[in-house]
Amino acid sequence: MPLDYSPLPQALQPLLVRFYRAHNSRNRVRPEATCWVARRGAIVGGLCLTPVADGHFLTGLLVTPAERNCGVGAQLVREVLASCDGPVWLFCKPELLDFYTRLGFVKTDRLPDTLADRLSRYRRSKALIALLNDRRMMPMPAATLTIAVACLFDERGRILVVRKRGTRFFMLPGGKAEVGETPLQTLQRELHEELDLRLDETNLEALGHFRAPAANEPGHQVEADVFMGRLPHPVKVQAELEEMSWLELAPCTREDVAPLLRRHIMPALLMRTVEG
Repeated sequence: MPLDYSPLPQALQPLLVRFYRAHNSRNRVRPEATCWVARRGAIVGGLCLTPVADGHFLTGLLVTPAERNCGVGAQLVREVLASCDGPVWLFCKPELLDFYTRLGFVKTDRLPDTLADRLSRYRRSKALIALLNDRRMMPMPAATLTIAVACLFDERGRILVVRKRGTRFFMLPGGKAEVGETPLQTLQRELHEELDLRLDETNLEALGHFRAPAANEPGHQVEADVFMGRLPHPVKVQAELEEMSWLELAPCTREDVAPLLRRHIMPALLMRTVEG
C-alpha cells in the first residue's frame, strides 16, 4: 500500500500523541500546531508545525523503526515544506545536520525572539543547531530527479551496471520514483521492469543517499537512495535497457560510467570494504 502524506485533522491529533507515546518519545503536540503524518493505514511517521513569527517551527519528526532508512522522514518534510509559504525553523542534533541540509535547510542565527529564547534554554543541557528553510531567499535549484538504485553483486563480487537505449553511460539498475513510493518500493518495481528480478526488502541493505549531476539529462541533478544486494540468478536486460556490463569493486576509471556511480557510490563501497 503506498504511503499517504497529509495534514492530520485537529480532531485526530490524539492519534499522533499516541504514536509518540507508543515509541517512547517525549515529543509534544501543542494545541496550535498543525500535525502532518505519513500513513499506510496506521501512522508510520509524523511531525508538528507550529506558527511562529512570520513562519513555522518544525518539531517532533519521528518515523517508526520499521520504516526508517526508506526515505519516509525526508519525504514527509518535503511535503510539509511544499505547503509553507514562509520560513521554517527547526533545532537539530549535530548528527542530523546532513539529513536536513539535503532537504534545503541551512544554519542560521536569524531566529524569532521566542525561538532564540527556547534555543538558549535547550542548549544548557544538549547540543542543538538552529536551521532555516526559506524558499523566498533561495536561488532556483537545478531540476532534481529522485531515484533509487541497487549495487547488485554476482557470485564473483562484480557489480551489475546497465545502459539505457540511446544513451552512453552505464549506471546502476533502478530508476525514478513515482508519487507515493518509498525508495525501496521504487527500486523493487524498477528491478522487476528492467531485469525481471524480484527482490524482497530483506535482501536489500541501504548503502546511503547521494547527489550528483544526472548522466543523461543535462541541467539536472539526481538524488539517489542506494541499496546493496546479491543477484539470486542470472538476469537479462529488458524494457528500456539495451546493454549490461560488470564492474570490479575497485576505483572506477571508465569514462562511460555515470558520475553518481563513479564519483560517489564506488568510493563509498570501497570505504565500506576497508572499514569492514
